[in-house]
Amino acid sequence: MGSRGFRRGTLLAAAIALTALFSHTADAQDAPARQAAFPESGEVLMQADELTYDREARVVTATGNVELAYGERVLLADRVTYDEKTGVVKADGNVSLLDPQGDVAFADQLVLRNEMRDGVIDTLRVLLSDNSRMAGSSVVRSGGNMTTLHRGVYSACDICEEKGQTKPLWQIKAFRVIHNQEEKRIIYEDAFIEFFGVPVFYIPYFSQPDPTVKRQSGLLPPSLSSSTELGQQVEIPYYWAISPDKDATIIPRFTTKEGTVYQGEYRQRFESGEIETFVTATWPETRTPGTPADDNFRGSLFGSGRFQVDEYWSWGFRSELATDDTYLRKYGLSDATDLVSNLNATYSEGRNSFTADAYYFQGLLATDNADTTPFVAPILQYNYSYPEQILGGRAGFSANAMVLERKIGAKSRRISSTISWDRHDTTRDGFVFHFFASLRGDVYSVDDVPNPALPGTSFDSQTIARGLPTLGVEWSYPLIRSDGWTRHVVEPIAQLIYSPNVGNTTEIPNEDSLSFEFDDTNLFSEDRFTGLDQWETGARANVGFRYSIFTPNGGQANAMFGQSFRVDDNPSLAASTGLRDESSDYVGRIMVSPTKDLVAVYRFRLDDDRYRIRRNEVSLTGREGPVMAELGYAYFAADQTQTFQPREEAYAGSVVKLNEYWRVFGQVRQDIANSRSVSNRFGIGYEDECIDVALGFSRSFYQDRDIDTDSAVVLRITLKTLGSASASGSVGSD
Repeated sequence: MGSRGFRRGTLLAAAIALTALFSHTADAQDAPARQAAFPESGEVLMQADELTYDREARVVTATGNVELAYGERVLLADRVTYDEKTGVVKADGNVSLLDPQGDVAFADQLVLRNEMRDGVIDTLRVLLSDNSRMAGSSVVRSGGNMTTLHRGVYSACDICEEKGQTKPLWQIKAFRVIHNQEEKRIIYEDAFIEFFGVPVFYIPYFSQPDPTVKRQSGLLPPSLSSSTELGQQVEIPYYWAISPDKDATIIPRFTTKEGTVYQGEYRQRFESGEIETFVTATWPETRTPGTPADDNFRGSLFGSGRFQVDEYWSWGFRSELATDDTYLRKYGLSDATDLVSNLNATYSEGRNSFTADAYYFQGLLATDNADTTPFVAPILQYNYSYPEQILGGRAGFSANAMVLERKIGAKSRRISSTISWDRHDTTRDGFVFHFFASLRGDVYSVDDVPNPALPGTSFDSQTIARGLPTLGVEWSYPLIRSDGWTRHVVEPIAQLIYSPNVGNTTEIPNEDSLSFEFDDTNLFSEDRFTGLDQWETGARANVGFRYSIFTPNGGQANAMFGQSFRVDDNPSLAASTGLRDESSDYVGRIMVSPTKDLVAVYRFRLDDDRYRIRRNEVSLTGREGPVMAELGYAYFAADQTQTFQPREEAYAGSVVKLNEYWRVFGQVRQDIANSRSVSNRFGIGYEDECIDVALGFSRSFYQDRDIDTDSAVVLRITLKTLGSASASGSVGSD
């Protein structure tokens, strides 16, 4: 087996430790091994009720509560003898060994001979630090490097106290377990996995690295699954430890309906960084005309890497590529609907930084068109903070350059720079002032920008220059009051911002400010747009308040509410944003957390005219006794670009512990706007000190071209300290 196999590497840990305790008396040729196993001092501390030496027989005998300590190992026995003539060491009666990891081994008798290279341990029993147990009828050590455990048994389970119960829930039995220290391998012969004393799995022979080996090539545990789309499936991973700095995992997945899916992972560390890649490929046996499944070859390439060039410079990459839109989701490789590949370099020194990026996007939805998807290279960002104060505040400079191309549609080149200044002051009366100012200038070179006034036409290629000065001041007055039990903080906030009302022009394509959302997080932002293609202009005022309450037991709650006002309407913003008119929508947030185990959050946006809900988002996460639950509801009106229609969704999930061992769980997600289910799952589980079993049913209602709805039953079994196995099966498809 490979080094990523069973976590419990051996049934021989205690036996190895026992023999290692005495190996310090071996001859000089074993010195390197002794130095690795024992402290440099070489002292063995012994304590016993009685110590005798028979000069004629040349036998040393320690009796009565014998205790030998060597480094962090301690050997206890009723009687220990050492025969100088034969070189035999013998420990009898209640033999036990405590090792540095907290494991404890018990034996009836221990005998070592041949300069302590060989030996026998009778009736070995071991209690490991994780409370698991193992035992064997005898341990034989020969040749100084070969240790054999006969009739070995291992289990992490306690014996149930119920009458008549004598077997653990599960255990592993092996007729013989051999540890070859020279090859650093552990070999199992005639091994059984038993449940309630009944053999279930039989493995005639397998081997794996011993605990001293961190990585070694070999097969990893296989996995079985089934689905309507792919049929019966089996994965048989092979781990390849190429060298200390690199490895690979080859994971062929054999399917009954679509042939073989080849998967491979490669990892490598360098002196200055590391890379990781995951590649998949398949030649499907069935093809669906008119869908992405009509291709002869389907595959993907995912990868990432990061390298530190020196103290200041670093560079990295991320690749996310697929041959077609539905491949990743159909084969269960990823649920992503957008893939982003990126190459970047970064310079950072104190508060100053520079980044250079290139982006390639791949949309996987049916509405995505590769010809209109942009490619960005390069996009440069520079930030500089002046080290000295200016007018009692901090000054900075930032610059941005971007080139965006696409096969069909708008193309733009941009250079943007901003000089900024800000200052914070607090008066004796507790007023907090934040003064800020900025001057920004942009130059755009654009081609093929669609003209919304004349659908089907575009503006002429042109160069556009624009500038925007901004001045602002923010005032807040945090008030703190304590009544002996709770602490209250009330903070009214008012913000005034002035910039010329130049608005935004449709001649500049909006590429980086599409995800605009007016909410409680950006009410007091100088510019609420996330990118540079759009900017917020005009004279405006933002007002609101924050309120927080804290209790001694760790409970807390906070609320925020506010509104924005403008001198003039902003026609460049859609009415759905809630910011177009002179008075904006109301935005707010309420968070209540009476304990660390219960958190409720409500976020909203209300129309300022009719108080209609434009955004409603509720989430509740909590744990109370045996119940852990998560509830959520979200409603969003259409966004400003009309890319998304109104969305409304609800979900609920819970895990309930019925008693110490049994639990039930479930989750539902509903698309309320379209009156359909998104996904459902529920199940039951059992967990004790040695096993975790979960049986679940899941149903996905997702459909996209060659992907159909699917239902599945999943059984997952985890034998603690060993590993897990799972099996799944599809039980229907619409």
